[in-house]
Amino acid sequence: MGSKVDLDQVLIDVLDESMSNDHVKIIKKLSEPKHDEDIADELGIKATVVRTLLNDLHAKGLVEYERIKNKKTGWYTYLWKKREDKIDDYLEDYLQESLKRLNSQIESERNTIFFECSCSRVPMERAMELNFVCPKCNGEFKEVNSSKSTRQLNREIAKINKILKKKK
Repeated sequence: MGSKVDLDQVLIDVLDESMSNDHVKIIKKLSEPKHDEDIADELGIKATVVRTLLNDLHAKGLVEYERIKNKKTGWYTYLWKKREDKIDDYLEDYLQESLKRLNSQIESERNTIFFECSCSRVPMERAMELNFVCPKCNGEFKEVNSSKSTRQLNREIAKINKILKKKK
């Protein structure tokens, strides 16, 4: 039971990072199918904003809708629901892409000597081109010990691998 809560939090974190906190609020409201107007009322925001957010989620395949025509008015209403099957795929894809990006960063850290000042971090070649002086802050570039950032990247990779293992 505990891992389910963790995965729900992972979904919230991933949506917040990959989309926005507003998208998280919308997806949380879809524990059961709802009309966009009802979600707007519950959140106290305009229905047009809710529709935009729902359409963003729909474009990612995370929600679907059923279009229902009112026979009296001829107007359509939309009943929105979460696509649990696609949410798992989205999480998996996002986490796999994050792993690729982090592994690439580690590779870069291992194979590149970096220099930094108070506002920038650049590879050695760029620092040499700039005579080791930052054009933005006029500070001197000093060599960076990348072991700290490599350790941090390794922690993030381990965390993602743990999440991926839990999902299986």
